[in-house]
Amino acid sequence: MTLDILVCALVLVAVQLRISASLLSVRGRIILSVVVFVWAVLPFPWGLAPWVISYLAGFSITSGLLAILAIQHRIAGHYWLPLKQLRGACLMLVLMALWFYPMSMGSSYADPYALGFGNFGFSTALLLLGLLAWVLRAYATCLILVAAELAFGADLLVSDNLWDYLIDPWLVLWAAGWLIRDRLLQARAMPAPQQPSALGNQSRESADNALAARSSKS
Repeated sequence: MTLDILVCALVLVAVQLRISASLLSVRGRIILSVVVFVWAVLPFPWGLAPWVISYLAGFSITSGLLAILAIQHRIAGHYWLPLKQLRGACLMLVLMALWFYPMSMGSSYADPYALGFGNFGFSTALLLLGLLAWVLRAYATCLILVAAELAFGADLLVSDNLWDYLIDPWLVLWAAGWLIRDRLLQARAMPAPQQPSALGNQSRESADNALAARSSKS
């Protein structure tokens, strides 16, 4: 079993938990997750992960890490990392994709994908970015960058490009969707502002009550 198969299996487990978590108990979620994971890692042609990879291409190390976080959330009921750090990691992935994909598809003469073939400067810049994330206590971003670098150095995935360890199109779509959903939930949780007329009425009522109290004392 290769790491590509393992990462894909984790992503499939996270997806099925997202769909079925509200319908099952915690024990049911665990049992179904084990069944899907075992089915996914079976060798071709019985395994689900080889079929998914053949149609959708491989998933990145980042996808595997966030899939583990999603599985933990759906089973335990809370995120291991604070939402603020997860929000920062998703924002980093989306901004990186907005720069990387258009330029890689010909919008510029520069090809950032070529930097992923063992470019020392690019790898050093990512490690420095990970160190900065650690200093700023953005631990999720730091973990993503360092794990991708270590996996690339050990040549754990089929791809020989660092970008494929960092991001993939399905991960970017998920991160963008998560940020949109997070923003909508934040907007929904904010209290509705009171109307100025209502505030004016309350002020008038308070002034009238105070005036009445003074009049009764006098």
